[in-house]
Amino acid sequence: MGARVSSAAETTGESGAPRGPMRADAIVDALWLVTLQAVCGRAAHEVRGSLNAVAVNLEVVRSRSERPDAPASAVAPYTSVAAIQLEDVIAMTEAIMALVRPGRGPVDLAMETSRVVTLLAPAARAAGRTIELDRDLGGLGTTSASSSSVRLAIGHCLLALTDASTRARHGSRDAARPQVRLEHDGAAVAIDSAVIEALANAGIEVQVEPTAVAITFPQ
Repeated sequence: MGARVSSAAETTGESGAPRGPMRADAIVDALWLVTLQAVCGRAAHEVRGSLNAVAVNLEVVRSRSERPDAPASAVAPYTSVAAIQLEDVIAMTEAIMALVRPGRGPVDLAMETSRVVTLLAPAARAAGRTIELDRDLGGLGTTSASSSSVRLAIGHCLLALTDASTRARHGSRDAARPQVRLEHDGAAVAIDSAVIEALANAGIEVQVEPTAVAITFPQ
C-alpha cells in the first residue's frame, strides 16, 4: 500500500498556501481512493486474463462451428470454459462498479467484504495465497459508519493480510458490536498508522493480533 495521509493533512489553494486541516471524512475518502486503486490494480490482471480466455475459447467455438460436419460435442468444452470465465469477469466488474459508487444508509458489512474479496481473491490465488469466506458471513449485520470508512477498513486490511500471509479467512467475531475478523497464518501484518487513525476518527477500531486483524464497527 504505502499511502500515508496524516490527521494533520492540509488542503491548499492555487497559491499553495494551506487553507486549513482536512476534515476527518475527507481524509477517509482520500485514503479509500488510494486503497481502491490498489485493489483494482490487483484485480486488473485477472480481469484481463479472464477476458482473454473468453475471447480465445469463443474463437475456437466460432471456427469449429463453421465446419458443417462438426458435432456439438466438439465445441462444448470451450463454451463451458468461456461461460465460467465470463462469470468471473461479470462478478469482478459488478464489484468494481459497486465500490466506486457512494453508499447510502446503513452499510451491509457482508456485502462490502464480499465485494473486496471478489476482487482480491483471484490475484491472491494466482500468487499461491488464499482468501476464504465463512458461511456465516451474512450474519455480520450493518453499521452506521460511512461506506468509505468501511471499505477503507476492509480493503486496506485485506491488502495488508494478503501481502504478508499465505492464508486469510473470515473468523467468528468476538465482540458485541459488528465486527469483521480476518484471521491469518501468524505473519507480521502491517496496518498503516494513518489508516488506523482515520478509521478511529470514524468510530472504527482496528486491532492487530498475533493471528488476526479484528475490525470493529459502530452499530
